Amino acid sequence: MDYSEIFSSSQALLEAIGRADRLTREVHGDSVSLERAIFLSWWCERGNCSFCYMSTQKKRISDKTRARRRVSSIFAEAELLRRIGWKVAFVSGGYGAYSIEEIQDVTRTVFEITGEPTWLNVGVLSGSEMELFGDEVVGVTGSVETLALDIRDKICPGKPLPPITDMFDAAADLGLERAMTLILGLGEDAADLPVLIDFIREHGISKITVYSLNPHEGTPYSDSPPPPSLYQAGVVAALRLEFPKLRIVAGTWIDQLPNIGIVCLAGANAVTKYPLLKMFGNRFGKKVEDEIKAAGRQVKGTFTDTSLLDGELKAVVSNRNEVEAALSRYIKRINRRSEKQA
Repeated sequence: MDYSEIFSSSQALLEAIGRADRLTREVHGDSVSLERAIFLSWWCERGNCSFCYMSTQKKRISDKTRARRRVSSIFAEAELLRRIGWKVAFVSGGYGAYSIEEIQDVTRTVFEITGEPTWLNVGVLSGSEMELFGDEVVGVTGSVETLALDIRDKICPGKPLPPITDMFDAAADLGLERAMTLILGLGEDAADLPVLIDFIREHGISKITVYSLNPHEGTPYSDSPPPPSLYQAGVVAALRLEFPKLRIVAGTWIDQLPNIGIVCLAGANAVTKYPLLKMFGNRFGKKVEDEIKAAGRQVKGTFTDTSLLDGELKAVVSNRNEVEAALSRYIKRINRRSEKQA
């Protein structure tokens, strides 16, 4: 397939999106999931990716343990996602933020709470480290970010590709699935799509999260606009047409909500990257659902039904009182915002 052809004209782009829409419905059905990554920490020992919020924090953090979230808040977030029917996109922490044993403990409890195995996105893991995990983990995620090889070393100097691909090879030997993240708007273009396609095929990637750049203050991209919505949709459509079974998650930010409908039409199975506590139960959450429905999709989970927030923590957790207290705080914050915008 000549991927540049997709972007050669508006007609070619719309035709590709139409083909991707039909293929997605045929292979995956008509539902779109809501996903959210559970972050463990705001520390990353690399801390030098040009686009990343964590790169603005590293110099401010003298003790990395102080950048960790309370475990009770992590488990409360997992329980909240279970109640509202969202998927955990992955458990994520910057490089070196946690020991492998600590990550094990967290992921096991998240699994107990949600009842679903999750993905790890915690930097490069060795085969011996991945062997420590069991049914609580479905696979590992590599933070590839971009495959525009002429700019990648400058943008992600602390994340060379060979260790990531070595991790993928070891994961395959262990029977673990492989996922990757991709950020659009870093300086790549449609000419880089063949490299991406080859990479996905070579490493047996079964899930990809395609983010639209969210410019962070203090980074070289702070004044860069996110890429056009139709560019993100075109990339998603190209991936869908090339890999019918690939799970594609599309990520945008709160100021890019109109992107959602078109990326769903282009083949996204899920959407992510939204500030849950700020958007749930108000007009922003409703906008997400409306965009998905306008694309002729069913929403898996809810961004609006506040009645589902209350419930019972059924999982056995050692710090139950702290988790329930954190849950209560989260729900109160959501309800206050919801009432303000009612």
